[in-house]
Amino acid sequence: MTNNQQKSTTYFTHGFHPYPAKYTPQLVNKYLNLFCREGYEILDPFCGSGTTVVESVINGINSVGIDLNPIAYIISKAKSNDYKETDIQLVDKIIKQIRTLNANASLNVSIPDFPNRSHWFQDNVCIELANLKTKINLVENSNVKDLLLCAFSKIIVKVSNQDSEVRYTAKNKNHPNGTVYNLFIETLLNYVEILKSNEYSILAKAKIFNGDTLIELKQFADNYFDFIMTSPPYINTFDYYLYHKLRMFWMDYNHKPVRQKEIGNHHRIDTKDFTAAKDEYVDSMAKIMNELSRVSKPNSIFVMIIGDGIVDGITIDMSQVIAEMCQNSNYKIQSIESVNLSDITRSFNKKFSNAPKKEHSIIFVNNK
Repeated sequence: MTNNQQKSTTYFTHGFHPYPAKYTPQLVNKYLNLFCREGYEILDPFCGSGTTVVESVINGINSVGIDLNPIAYIISKAKSNDYKETDIQLVDKIIKQIRTLNANASLNVSIPDFPNRSHWFQDNVCIELANLKTKINLVENSNVKDLLLCAFSKIIVKVSNQDSEVRYTAKNKNHPNGTVYNLFIETLLNYVEILKSNEYSILAKAKIFNGDTLIELKQFADNYFDFIMTSPPYINTFDYYLYHKLRMFWMDYNHKPVRQKEIGNHHRIDTKDFTAAKDEYVDSMAKIMNELSRVSKPNSIFVMIIGDGIVDGITIDMSQVIAEMCQNSNYKIQSIESVNLSDITRSFNKKFSNAPKKEHSIIFVNNK
């Protein structure tokens, strides 16, 4: 395995797209070195932006990623594709074509109609995004299309009136004409520079699936995977769909099914008392863990990175919750390491300082 401990957290394709609450490639690399070897099949059932998948394929290990969020699906594919020289040449050609677009010109394209569009996007921005979307939809090369969609998704929040990646409020940004095109080109040029570098290569295959994890796992045979590593949704902490809601509008996805099925999100948790919220989360996770046990080999390792949540004013120690779940599971806990979230993230909310939340690295053995 490579040793990436001296690298930045955004090296190679890891920095292609922002994503809330993702763990670092260094953490993944640590566990790959501990528990994996060439020839393994690795699974991340909540793959998010694909950190586990990318670390796997650059180390020559085949991997599978699953995520409910369609934006996560797009990002993970773009980051883990094996791009050929002809793919990069086509991207270069498309960049040249976009440079010729007039900032004020419309390609007679339709602009998506969604709630409060004018609140979130300036008119000139809408025209330019629609022009780009039309050009991307005409691309037949699947690898290149994935890369273009990732770049398109990446710039949407920046060119919108959304305050930031993790703040769903609006402010007037006064984007001048051409902002969308310039930012898109800048993003693609950065991608191309990274992909042309010889420092890292895609050495294995990655398969990414967009859908409900419990359902998607049904397609895999018993004892298929050698190793699992994931960070499941934290209870009542992040609404992943919300931070990508504007992206979904522009990319023809419906955010409502994601909101309804997303485990542990505010949308449902905030309407329930402590016991009901905890029970719902535990029930959902227990079903998935049983299925994970089925699709992974006996005595295989499962690494889970999970943080505490606060429900109805009460801090939930997720290491204890997971331990309770394991009493009715094939998984047995080998070890738990816990750190204060305030020590590892600058976004830790100070209003919870009287009830500090922890992040837990839990190692299980599939004792079936």
